[in-house]
Amino acid sequence: MALSHTLNYVRAAERLGLSQSALTRSIQAVERECGSRLFDRDRGGVSLTRAGAAFVERASALLAGADDLATFMQRTALLEEGEIAFGMEPLVARALLAPVLSDAIAAAPAWRNRVAIRSIEALSPMLKAGEIDFFVSAESGLSQDPAIRAERLGAFPLSLLVRAGHPALTNLDDEGPYPVLLAGEAGTFTHLPARVTRLISGPRHIVEDYDILAKLTQATDAILIASAVAVRPQMAQGLVEEIPVGDRARVTMPIMIYTLARRSRSPAMLKLGEALRAAMRGVADDRPG
Repeated sequence: MALSHTLNYVRAAERLGLSQSALTRSIQAVERECGSRLFDRDRGGVSLTRAGAAFVERASALLAGADDLATFMQRTALLEEGEIAFGMEPLVARALLAPVLSDAIAAAPAWRNRVAIRSIEALSPMLKAGEIDFFVSAESGLSQDPAIRAERLGAFPLSLLVRAGHPALTNLDDEGPYPVLLAGEAGTFTHLPARVTRLISGPRHIVEDYDILAKLTQATDAILIASAVAVRPQMAQGLVEEIPVGDRARVTMPIMIYTLARRSRSPAMLKLGEALRAAMRGVADDRPG
């Protein structure tokens, strides 16, 4: 390309830091590879052949594209341009998504985020199909899948939430059982104390919308199993209360980030992971009063 710009072997060689003979050999090698003469050289100087002009036009476009690609990749690494797709279970999204995404948008306004809020049963096939880069949810059997990498982000305190005036608030020996409200199948009963298992042995109702779950909790005797974060406004108004179940240190719901085991993690994924961990620490310590 240098020779096409200068049409002078001496100046082109100087620009490239080569000897004139080395430049000549390089040009000849390219011409042999192409099967066409690219430059004519006579007493009048150096000129492009018709094939050479076509070659330079195409090469210029390719080099410009390569420069653009390099710039794009650099901007992607710095989170200045690009896109990431990820998923969250409803509870995690309710607790973490707004603050984490707000900070991400402020820090990298040109970066694009695509978020799917689904149950773990829906997010798992999306991850394996490559539709999302990772997802965050309660711990599940996916941790045993060799194709999936599971990494703990933290844990939410797990609560049994009921309407104000519910019988179980004052009598844990209440016969029960009561209907159970859930946002998904994963990470629900494993970490609860054994003495309250009977209370939540009734039929399960899965609704992937915490606004609806909060209304059902207020309107029925059903027990909502979730983090208190899910119904923070209702608890603040005294409409929903937490059943006292004892040592909360043992009543937690591990929150995991799931990725494909063989897929490398991008700078964007690592950055979001750090932000999610920080947000998890804040939420776990900030329980509604």
